[in-house]
Amino acid sequence: MTILTDLSSVSQEELFDHLAPDYSLLLDDWDGYLVAQAKLLDGLLREHPGAAVRTVLDCTCGIGTQCLGLASLGYRLTGTDISRQSIARAAREADRLGLKIDWLVADVRQLNEVLSETFDAVISCDNSLPALLSEADLRAALRQIFARLASPGTAILSIRDYQQIFAEKKRFNLRQIHEVDGKRLVVFDLWNYHGEFVTFEVLFVQENSPGWSVRSRPMVYRAVYGDDFLRLLREAGFGEVRLIKELAGQALPFDHYVCRK
Repeated sequence: MTILTDLSSVSQEELFDHLAPDYSLLLDDWDGYLVAQAKLLDGLLREHPGAAVRTVLDCTCGIGTQCLGLASLGYRLTGTDISRQSIARAAREADRLGLKIDWLVADVRQLNEVLSETFDAVISCDNSLPALLSEADLRAALRQIFARLASPGTAILSIRDYQQIFAEKKRFNLRQIHEVDGKRLVVFDLWNYHGEFVTFEVLFVQENSPGWSVRSRPMVYRAVYGDDFLRLLREAGFGEVRLIKELAGQALPFDHYVCRK
């Protein structure tokens, strides 16, 4: 197990490259989650009937968790991510599902270096933006998101509730217990706090014959509190921002910020 202590040396590209082969194991049923995410995002994108959404940029797409489901609903998707291994896996998953999606390796802070067009919607989901470890980096990313959004257009950004996380400061988080080839695979996190940062030390504990093996995949995030995020969204140019914490009486695992340009 590797405990990160020097956060100034963190390479998010490297960390997410290492996580890409295992990312879907963070969920009980990743394919089912693709469908659920598509349904959620499709509903939010259709809230403004006067602005039909056809093209969508997922600017932190990872292995394609949101892109794949939305593409299956008929949206035209472009997915970008800083992690080459994540993009490579996303492309393989799209091939598996028979979906056509444009994939590009790109830093969300520098989207203008690979993209010149605008999109009807831009999304960044599942707590991706707090992987930017300074306010300056987050501000740069939000400005890039705003610039890549058509007018009118909708951005949907989902992050964790860091006020709750840092109030509770829990240390252990059980994710899943899978069965792989008849052997148990236990996935859990140890959460470590360092000032305004939190590291999710994700451990994959695989049953062997005999004994167990362990692999560690750390994820590092900077706490982004709701008020600060709203301020930065408005600084980026968004005139209307709505925070959604639950739908149909059910709490969402991430806070969703629906932003209009």
